[in-house]
Amino acid sequence: MVDTSVARQQLGATTLNRKWFLDVNTGTDAAPVWVGVFGMQEFKPNTTGTFEDTSDFASGWKGSQKTAMEWSVEGKVKRASTAATATTYDPGQEYLRTKSLLMGVAGRISVRFYEMEPSGPRIQAYQGFCSVDWTEEGGDMSKLSVASFKLSGDGQLASITHPATP
Repeated sequence: MVDTSVARQQLGATTLNRKWFLDVNTGTDAAPVWVGVFGMQEFKPNTTGTFEDTSDFASGWKGSQKTAMEWSVEGKVKRASTAATATTYDPGQEYLRTKSLLMGVAGRISVRFYEMEPSGPRIQAYQGFCSVDWTEEGGDMSKLSVASFKLSGDGQLASITHPATP
């Protein structure tokens, strides 16, 4: 009998979830102006497939096939002023917040997110159009100001060349 098992190899250093950077395009598609969203506390990218039944009577086996995809990103940011100006929130956060108040094409934005862990992998990088939900977390007087956001994809989430690639 021939051994067809795959040789196992030990993994190296772990990566942390804080590897993700999120940028919003405040310019146009033709002339993008990428602005970072800072103060990130949570970041959860997600893709989900829609599966349809491909079962048939003849085989007796059930089956399914992916027929559509959707993507989203959920996250939380610490609401704080910028280091330069105590009366101004982070511009990337403000772009998300203000776009969340708009509907239709006016509320559609372009985002990109990518991994940027120091001395870690810089492989995953994605870009797509989405709509924004923004919720202030609230809480008692001793809590820090935190906001949750959800980016709901509008079309394809494309793999892109990593922005840090020379």
